Amino acid sequence: MTTWVRADEAVRLLGVSKPTLYAYVSRGMIERHAAVDGRTSLYARADVERLAARTRSRAPVERPTIDAQVTSAVTELHDAGLVYRRRPVVELARTATFEQVAELLWTGALPDAHPTWPFDRDAADRIAGALSAVRVGAPLTKLALAATVLGDGGTVDDPPTAARRLLALAPTVLGGPRTGDLAGRLARVYVRRPAPELVAAFDRALILLADHELATSTLAVRVAVSVRTNPYAALAVGLHTVGGALHGGAAAHVTALLADAEREGAEAALTGAFGWRQRLAGFGHSIYRNEDPRVAPMMESVRAVAATAGQVGARRLAVVEELAAAGLQRLGRHTNIDFALGGLTYIAGLPPDVPLFAIARIAGWAAHDQEERGERPVRYRGLARSR
Repeated sequence: MTTWVRADEAVRLLGVSKPTLYAYVSRGMIERHAAVDGRTSLYARADVERLAARTRSRAPVERPTIDAQVTSAVTELHDAGLVYRRRPVVELARTATFEQVAELLWTGALPDAHPTWPFDRDAADRIAGALSAVRVGAPLTKLALAATVLGDGGTVDDPPTAARRLLALAPTVLGGPRTGDLAGRLARVYVRRPAPELVAAFDRALILLADHELATSTLAVRVAVSVRTNPYAALAVGLHTVGGALHGGAAAHVTALLADAEREGAEAALTGAFGWRQRLAGFGHSIYRNEDPRVAPMMESVRAVAATAGQVGARRLAVVEELAAAGLQRLGRHTNIDFALGGLTYIAGLPPDVPLFAIARIAGWAAHDQEERGERPVRYRGLARSR
């Protein structure tokens, strides 16, 4: 399978300027391909590395990832922004609800009115019985078990229907109420009477995190769907994958880092973090070379939540901003959405395992599930080579 890289990665591997890269393309030395958006150019990594080996005395840089190109119309990533179904995500986060955005991902159309998803009381009771029987504690495990129960017994639902059912049940699975909008019900899992600002922050986080092209958990879902597993099992695959410390679990590390920064100061917290982590969660992004576009709208909501928490909120917001500044100065990296999400849980005093990331991504997984079912089955295959 041909793998492709963007221009920035190609010139890094070659050690040349972009005009030189374009010259190589014009001479037929590197194959160029248009990305799904029709505007971004991609370059064959094998050609780039072959040329790098010929033009340099040292070996080509080892591939940091194994890249697979999958055609998709769900989400587009650009250095400057993120787009769901050709709608800018930052705009959606400020003007729509999560339920509307989820429907946009599944149907391609943004509803004018706030949609209501039916609550399956019988399924809620069955899930509660299963949770009680196995004594599950971790939120992601509870949600994965809920997805498994929903798909048990040969239930046949299309991916959007499966996602609507699971999302409607998710707050209750976590111990929240059975009625109300999703963000409000999720907030009441952790706060008895959440301020409107906290509910709004939950809703905005869900929108900003709903999809991010072929993230690891999304690719895992598509691989599962390629062998035609049912939509509920595919969602369970996503939920089991997203909890990784370098994926949906990164915000929990940010929350811990912020707590360290409050006790010891930002510089000391960063120094301590470097002592035991190879990668520092919350800073930098493999796609966005400058600022993660999702951070600005999320931090608007974080500041609004801080304003409702009096002196404690003001103090913790100062810690968040001090750590962000220290990280930029020391690492040369801007904060990412994991940092903003960790800032929200830290300022609001929420447990670090609040599964906002995972619940949001259920919407995106269902959209990719639906799309993958239109492709030929069993199309993913790995090729091993001896060490």
